Amino acid sequence: MRGRTRNQTTRKRTKIKRTCIVGLYAHPQAQRYRPTSDPDRFQHEVCEGYGRWLIEVRGLSKETLRKNSNAAQLFLRFLGNRANRDSLHLMSLASIDEYLSWRMPGLRRATQSGVCHCLRSFLRYLHSTRLIPMDLAAQVSDPILYGSEEIPRAFPEKQVQVLLNSAKRDRTPKELRDYAIQMMLATYGLGAGRVIRLRLDDISWREEHFRIRQSKTGRESFLPLMAGVGETLLDHLERGRPQATVREVFPRSRAPYSPLSAAGSLDKVIDCRLKQAGIEVKGRHGSHAFRFARAQSQLHASVPLKSIGDVLGHRTIATTETYLRLSTDDLRAISLVLPCYVVSS
Repeated sequence: MRGRTRNQTTRKRTKIKRTCIVGLYAHPQAQRYRPTSDPDRFQHEVCEGYGRWLIEVRGLSKETLRKNSNAAQLFLRFLGNRANRDSLHLMSLASIDEYLSWRMPGLRRATQSGVCHCLRSFLRYLHSTRLIPMDLAAQVSDPILYGSEEIPRAFPEKQVQVLLNSAKRDRTPKELRDYAIQMMLATYGLGAGRVIRLRLDDISWREEHFRIRQSKTGRESFLPLMAGVGETLLDHLERGRPQATVREVFPRSRAPYSPLSAAGSLDKVIDCRLKQAGIEVKGRHGSHAFRFARAQSQLHASVPLKSIGDVLGHRTIATTETYLRLSTDDLRAISLVLPCYVVSS
């Protein structure tokens, strides 16, 4: 009976996610959406207003905007008939508790914290526009997070090389694109978002560097175009990239040739390549694992911690330490003080 209830809950969660309205400011295709019923029309208007508020008042990036907008849409869809023009102002803390009890099971604590953060932001907007009379944001508490709670998982250097060697042998257009993506991840430790947003105008072949943009801060930096990466990019652009009108370097491999929309797109690419190479990886093995692997390989090569952080785009050494928790022997060799937590009985 318990298993049946869990399956029903999972199906309900999946159904609500699939029927969520994509916010107007979260995705270009949302402009095609035209709600038909009054409740859907009202929820769409609320999400539009929330998107403008996030941009004009909060000044959030497009990536953060998409995440917050999707969370708001999911919350409204869960409320269903209670999220209409006449009854939304009656929303109480009990409704929020009901939503969190439905949303949280099965999520990691870090993910649960993100859910709470997005919900608080949306509740503040609803209160600021007088859609709800009370500011309920303060009543949403984060789960307890512990320092170094999770050990980061990275590809060992040998697995990275096996993966690249396997991808290098394939010469179809899609595989040329995938190989170029993996070379950028492995060489620079870039985040998936920076690879997805790389545009043709960002590459300077004459000066042998390329520009990357920080999604949250808007800052720009330049990285040298390594010979191996440059060759794979040229192969992709000359033989693999479709005749697309978009300026992104890595569009989708099938029509319509739109830009890759999210970091999950790269995770699917990597997962497919891992299977083809016969590599079994325990735990998470998406694009971010390359980032951990690059940080550790640089530490093994005695690269200063500040330089590692600069390559990864970190503003503080504390952020870089997160990527190096597995390399305790190397950290000990350069006398980096690791944080120690004492629990009193």
